Amino acid sequence: MDQNNWEKYKSSHKDLLREEQIKEIDSMLLCNDPSKGYFAYYCDVCDKYQFRHFRCNSRCCSRCGTSYVNKWAEKTTKRLLKVKHSHIIFTMPDSLWKLIQDNFDCIKELSFAVYQTISEVMFEIRHQVVTPGMISSLHTYGEDMKYNVHFHTVVTQGGMSKKHNQWLHIDYLPYELLRKKWKALCLKVVTKHVKKTLDNQYLLESLHYYQHHNGYNVKVIKADIPRKELVQYIARYIRHPPISNRRIIDYNGKGVTIVCGDKKQHYVTFTIDEFIGRLIQHIPLKGFKLVRHFGLYSRTKYGKVPVQKDKQESISKYFYPKNSIPCCHCGKMMELIAYFPPSVPEGPPNEALFGERITDWIKSS
Repeated sequence: MDQNNWEKYKSSHKDLLREEQIKEIDSMLLCNDPSKGYFAYYCDVCDKYQFRHFRCNSRCCSRCGTSYVNKWAEKTTKRLLKVKHSHIIFTMPDSLWKLIQDNFDCIKELSFAVYQTISEVMFEIRHQVVTPGMISSLHTYGEDMKYNVHFHTVVTQGGMSKKHNQWLHIDYLPYELLRKKWKALCLKVVTKHVKKTLDNQYLLESLHYYQHHNGYNVKVIKADIPRKELVQYIARYIRHPPISNRRIIDYNGKGVTIVCGDKKQHYVTFTIDEFIGRLIQHIPLKGFKLVRHFGLYSRTKYGKVPVQKDKQESISKYFYPKNSIPCCHCGKMMELIAYFPPSVPEGPPNEALFGERITDWIKSS
């Protein structure tokens, strides 16, 4: 996607776009743009200069999304309990996807219903209240980027007994019970939030009484996951952008081709408008949480963990050696010599003012 394609799409779909969608794509297209400011580093061994541009941190940017996910996964894994976990996916029929699209109140309550399903199943097994730990991530996309609502979860295999105040290990959750409880709670939430039209009522009654008698599909992807292996699972499944760069294999100015499938690969080609439309439909409302923590991992149980935010506007942190970058030629840590902020009225200079210190540049501007 380039600026011209996006501007054409904005012009032809201006009445259908949300403010968040416009902001996210505009930010993505300016990712690593020198006009947004950058740092300059110098290696005195190789006599080479290197630039470090600001990233956009957009939800849609495959470059920034991957980097952010890896950092987030590492921080999140450190606060998890030293017990085994399961990776479970909760899905729903495709007839419900469009019914709840952009209904973020409904989708939020569905994420709570996922945790309620797990808690009630554990209660049925142990015949007492058990509080597990769960991280749930909303995914609204499949491999072909269609709108497909499902939840990836990482769940502790067991939980704390409210009665005895001790850990109760649960290594198996009955699939049939999981599926039926999830179906009942899912339909209850959807019925509460969708419009009361004849078509919707007919669809919901059909789903409730005549379809999916065994419940909705709940997949246990992997169980007995040790804590040290959770980083890769959380990074890959719990939080990542809708599509990665490696899956985009062709762009000819008129269409985009992506690869789908791991074992049996196939290719899907979209027009420019189709690709942009499929990408932006997964951008949520501003402030909407895609990832939620429940039970033992909720902030009320675990406590809020202070995390130092990486604000790109902060300059002083880059003075410290730990924030230096290695030279791509010799590997020595390079010296930060200049900072060119986007806030300077005339913008960053066309040619870097090498030889001047960062303090000199700030004073002169």
